[in-house]
Order: sequence, then C-alpha cells, then structure tokens
Amino acid sequence: MKTSVAGVNSYEQNGVTKYRVELHVNDHHYQKRGFISFDEAVAYRKSLEEKHLPEKEIIVESDDVVKTYLKTQSIRKTSLQHNMSRVKVRKILINEGVYSTAESIRVNELLSEGLSPAEVANKMAISISSVNNISVYRKGEGKRKNPSKAAAYVRDFRERNKNKAPY
Repeated sequence: MKTSVAGVNSYEQNGVTKYRVELHVNDHHYQKRGFISFDEAVAYRKSLEEKHLPEKEIIVESDDVVKTYLKTQSIRKTSLQHNMSRVKVRKILINEGVYSTAESIRVNELLSEGLSPAEVANKMAISISSVNNISVYRKGEGKRKNPSKAAAYVRDFRERNKNKAPY
C-alpha cells in the first residue's frame, strides 16, 4: 500500500506491517524490503536520494546578479560570486537592461525583426556563438523547428521518459 512518502510502500507479511523502499533513477532501480519501522524506511529513502539523485539546481535571482554587477562593475567578478558562467551573467544583464554594447544592441534589433541567429551572424560578419552570447533570452528559444543535435536528444529523452516515475 502507498504511504505518505513517495517511494515508501507498506505490505503485510505474516501479520506484520513492513515497508519497502524504491528509487528509480534513469535506468537504475534501487529497492530494499523488510523495514519494520516507517521512520527507518523514510530515512533509508532519503539516503538513497542524497546518494543517487542529481543535486538540485540553485536558482539565482536576476536582481541579485544586477546588484552584484552594479557594485563590482565586473562581469567576471559577478560570475565568480554567483558561481555561473560569464555568458549567463552577460545575458541576464542584457535582459535586465543594465549592460549593452553597440554590437549587442544591433544584434537584438535584428533578432527582434525576426532574423535567425545564423542570419544575424552572417549579416554582421560575426559567429553564431557571438550572436547567442550577446542576445537577450527569447521565449520559446528551445522550441525551434530545427533544433541542435543536443536539443533534439533532450527532446527525445524527455519524450521516452515522460511516463516514468521521477524516482
């Protein structure tokens, strides 16, 4: 029977209620039976999660990044303080309107006109990576008709695993 904790189920054996712990991570299935105490089963489940589940992503508020940048006036120092890449810091700052260059302004104007990053790169004689690095975050960026190989792989992976239990 299900319990109030995901991955911990109870069952009867010789008139005694016992608990089973399960954790599904990608293609691995961890399971242990025979816990007499519910608390012991929950503690074991937590230890499995700590050991096998990836660390949770730390979410940094863009306001914090902006405050740090305004204080330090350095993308490098801001990226080090928030433990993120300089590209991500730059994109956040551009998105918030705190940082811009003539090139970033022109790139974002062309992108807002509907040109693709490749077309902008060709028109401005810069690389596609440069276009992506100095452009603002665009809603729906990950839902392109022709995604990169990595994006296509992620889509396929999510589609294959959407009905699997998260643990």
